[in-house]
Amino acid sequence: MRSARSARSARSGRPTRPAAGATPVGAHRCPSHPVRTPLLMVLLLLGLLLGLLPLAACGKRDGNDGSSPAISAGGPDERGASLPPGTRGEILSSQVVAPAPTGIRAWRVMYRSHATSGVDIPVSGIILAPEENVPVPPGGRRIVAFGHGTTGLKDACAPSAARPALIAAASTFPLVRAGYVVALTDYPGLGSPGEHAIYVAEPEGRAVLDAARAAAALKATGAGRDVVLWGYSQGGQAVLAAGAIAAAYAPELRIRGVVATAPLADLPASLATLQHNADGVAYVLLAMIGLSVEDRTINLDRVLTPTGRRLLSIARDRCATDLIRASIGTSVSTAFTVNPLDHQPFAAGFARQREVALRKMAPTLVLQGDLDLVIRRPVTDSVVTGLCRKGTTVDYRRYPDADHGTVLGASMAELTAWVAQRFAPHPPPVTDICEMRAARFG
Repeated sequence: MRSARSARSARSGRPTRPAAGATPVGAHRCPSHPVRTPLLMVLLLLGLLLGLLPLAACGKRDGNDGSSPAISAGGPDERGASLPPGTRGEILSSQVVAPAPTGIRAWRVMYRSHATSGVDIPVSGIILAPEENVPVPPGGRRIVAFGHGTTGLKDACAPSAARPALIAAASTFPLVRAGYVVALTDYPGLGSPGEHAIYVAEPEGRAVLDAARAAAALKATGAGRDVVLWGYSQGGQAVLAAGAIAAAYAPELRIRGVVATAPLADLPASLATLQHNADGVAYVLLAMIGLSVEDRTINLDRVLTPTGRRLLSIARDRCATDLIRASIGTSVSTAFTVNPLDHQPFAAGFARQREVALRKMAPTLVLQGDLDLVIRRPVTDSVVTGLCRKGTTVDYRRYPDADHGTVLGASMAELTAWVAQRFAPHPPPVTDICEMRAARFG
């Protein structure tokens, strides 16, 4: 992380209708350590799929095709670099990424978002668009704003820093080739100044919405204001938060739908199941770090054992898969002096993230693998129930043979079709599990 993080480390310590293949209803690794467990092999393969590999993205800065020289972000505050007044989503700097896949243009960008502390901050990300010779539809190209899964805390863990360049965006290429602009945020403090408040829903959600604004602000994309939000795992939490706050935070955007794949939407419930996994302490620790970034009164050192402090150092110095590997064999009782799931301020802080994500929003597609051991199906079942109770229209699709990694591929065809329907001039009705349940049970 940036030097501001290391200077504070001693103080803060810093998861329907029948359809083909469905039943209705990420982690980053630094290259120096071998991965030996089956779960970590899955995480590494997923990391390769989503491009969560370190080092800087390459590109050219020539002033053409939407690129611009880097713009200083200003002096840092305790959460990042505060910016002078401006428009959220404005492009602070852009860099053409070359070479890009056939039919795709790409930029690495720094754009303006808003911190919980009340100041505007720079956030990094990637914007993809079809080639210029692809006709722009009336109203501009539609935008898919993507939230990625867990990669870690260091700037080198940011998807926009992955090498080869754009490998982190590979799963979104079919959407670009379908004519959409894709905006991928790194989240605040990941790839940009400050600390990443990992698993803290609202700043993630603001960053997703501001990435969509940035895609529209980058004139070379031809993007309009119609948006679908899509997120995976941690990104599922981010896009649900974005959907919940969109009407108030970004009223000019037309949110046509939300897609949450294996979403980390109920943070306390997922942590409660993860703590029993061999590597589950890693996720609990990351959630604690995220709260400590947002709440500077939290001193992690007071609740960490020597084992916990060792894991904290790994969390800060490496990426998520290294932390997960290192946490195997530890437990809540060996890493922490108290159980954060039932000890304040952590328990209340985890619960707040669930409350932010489970609100009324645009029609939502939830995709879940039945074999997922990270975001477990019963937890997502409960998330769907919570969204229904808030008045959200929910299309819930389950994949009996998919786990946390394979659900992306298993659900991609249905996701793409659903997104196309939401962007249609006259979208068809969404199959609503909430309505179906109400009709069934009265």
